Amino acid sequence: MAKRLHSFALNKCQKRVCIAKDRISQLPDEVLVHILSFLTVEEAANTSVLSRRWLSLWRYIDRLDFDATKPLDKVALQPKLRKRQMKKYLRWVSCTLQMCKGQRLDQFRVCFDLNKFARHEIDKWIEFAFSRNVQRLELDLLKGGEHIRNFGYCYTFPAWLLGLGDSADSSSYIPHSNDLQILSPVKQNFKSLKVLLFKSVNVTGKVLEFFLHNCPFLETMAVHGSGTLVNLEVVGPSLKLRHLEIQYCYKVESLKICDTNLVTLRTSVGTKLLLKNVPMLVEVKISSAAFNHILNDISSCLSCVISQLVVLHLTTHSWFKLSQEKLEHYNFPQLTKLKKFVLTTCGQKDRSLLGCTSIIRAAPQLKEFELQLISGCSVQTVRECRKAAIKCRLHHLKVVKLWGFYSGAAHVELVRYFLENAIALEKIIFDPRTPMPTRFPLDPLFVKKAQTARNLAKLHLEGEVPPDIELVIL
Repeated sequence: MAKRLHSFALNKCQKRVCIAKDRISQLPDEVLVHILSFLTVEEAANTSVLSRRWLSLWRYIDRLDFDATKPLDKVALQPKLRKRQMKKYLRWVSCTLQMCKGQRLDQFRVCFDLNKFARHEIDKWIEFAFSRNVQRLELDLLKGGEHIRNFGYCYTFPAWLLGLGDSADSSSYIPHSNDLQILSPVKQNFKSLKVLLFKSVNVTGKVLEFFLHNCPFLETMAVHGSGTLVNLEVVGPSLKLRHLEIQYCYKVESLKICDTNLVTLRTSVGTKLLLKNVPMLVEVKISSAAFNHILNDISSCLSCVISQLVVLHLTTHSWFKLSQEKLEHYNFPQLTKLKKFVLTTCGQKDRSLLGCTSIIRAAPQLKEFELQLISGCSVQTVRECRKAAIKCRLHHLKVVKLWGFYSGAAHVELVRYFLENAIALEKIIFDPRTPMPTRFPLDPLFVKKAQTARNLAKLHLEGEVPPDIELVIL
């Protein structure tokens, strides 16, 4: 009797296992392809070994994400491997596209360290993407996967592919007659674009404006590190664009944004910026090497939107070059709707952080403040703590987050300022890790210093922060 029960239980268990194994394979092809589309191309292709049923499914995915995180990590550690890895990447993408059978693309993403010498292959990839009515086109060609490339070596977007010819950019590559048989103007196939992202890609204002006025669904445009972008006009209420990023394009002479429904703007060309009638703009990030330029940007370029901003992010490397007294007493325009303020700057030894309180005072509705302190090493101050020159009740501030290495007195006096003035404060977060991600593995010495920073922050801040306010040290 016991043997029969054991046999019955074993058979029942085996049947359940079989059902569990087959259940996903019983789904319709279109459902399986949709699931695979959430994977990178490499991950999706690896499913072909599961069974004969899965052999060709990945070829129909509509999201082609050619992620190359692992090869780029290898190159970061061993730069000599770059040329070999680049050839492998070019071959991989080109061969994969020949096998793809999908008729439309939600996403086409290239992410690798590629320059102008890969022009021929990239041109063909772009034509492939447009021929499938791509909705999201991303060319992330940063040097080493994280740095802006020398403009002279950047890949140049082929303006002629849009039918613009060499008038769009005198330096654009115009294909030879034998190439014309391979690549032809894409005509109307770019009209499905919703997202356009270029990093370390030379692209002109004429090309970008062509996309703006000929892609009725284009909502996001991001250009980082273009050496041929000089003038750009984002003008007209008919534009669908909601999010614009123009970063590290150092040859820009003018950026005009007028009569649009833009919602977010991130730019490092604030001094060249002209804003007019942008009633939906609520989030702005301004980057500049000199903080006095940012002050001018806020006072002049952003004057027409300053009262409607909800999120403001300032990035500068020279915040502390101005006198502390001047910063603390600076009268910023009133940021009446600002809810979140982020400041990214470099830490310097014995420099106070209280200068940022002048902006905080100008934002009566502020709920969240974040300080991102960039420094390669500890910048602990040995001086005595000082008090802020001006007190101001902060009725809505609830969260304060401090990134970067702990700097002793500079952090303590800033925390004290919030404890004294932020009557609704709920949480203070300290994170000693750098806010700027990197591909390089953390140096053991860096890890040790980060742990020392945590210990010091805990030692100094736990005695300052009352128990009804949560102190989080990551």
